[in-house]
Amino acid sequence: MMTLGLETGDAATWASSVVAVLAVAFAIWQQWKQGRGQAEADAIARRQLEATERRTLVLEESLGRLVEQLPAALQAQARIAATPDRHPEAIAWELERRSKNLFVLRNQGTETAEGVRVDLGEHPAGLTRRVPVDGVVRKRESVEFVIIGAWQHPVPREVKVWWDGAAEPAVLPVPHWD
Repeated sequence: MMTLGLETGDAATWASSVVAVLAVAFAIWQQWKQGRGQAEADAIARRQLEATERRTLVLEESLGRLVEQLPAALQAQARIAATPDRHPEAIAWELERRSKNLFVLRNQGTETAEGVRVDLGEHPAGLTRRVPVDGVVRKRESVEFVIIGAWQHPVPREVKVWWDGAAEPAVLPVPHWD
């Protein structure tokens, strides 16, 4: 009587085992490569967004200079308001927690903040997404970013927000998430 079991010396068994191990190794390598590519894509997208914000701000300032050069009669007709002098409340920040890891930084002030950077202290950069590094936040507008608490690195209790023209950062408490 003939047995149809696989023997340890069977070449086909060994070949299929090697192919299976290679397939698993290839899948792990692809996953690692894709994760690294996604992190690079996130960084590029953040830089492009910040560059777009800076270009938009430059265009707004250029338009403002052009409007200032209009004759006085056109200025009166268009009712263009002069920009007020900067006062301490010109830029005021509010931090909102939309979900466990999603945060919204809102400029509650009356002026546009340029060069906005959020300092998370010792929190690892690998556990964040879209945190402003050199952003532009207009008055009454906001930016969203992600802070992930994991691997013995909890979400910070406070964040520091710097912007161009600030003598010292605004220290904002991070709202609790239940």
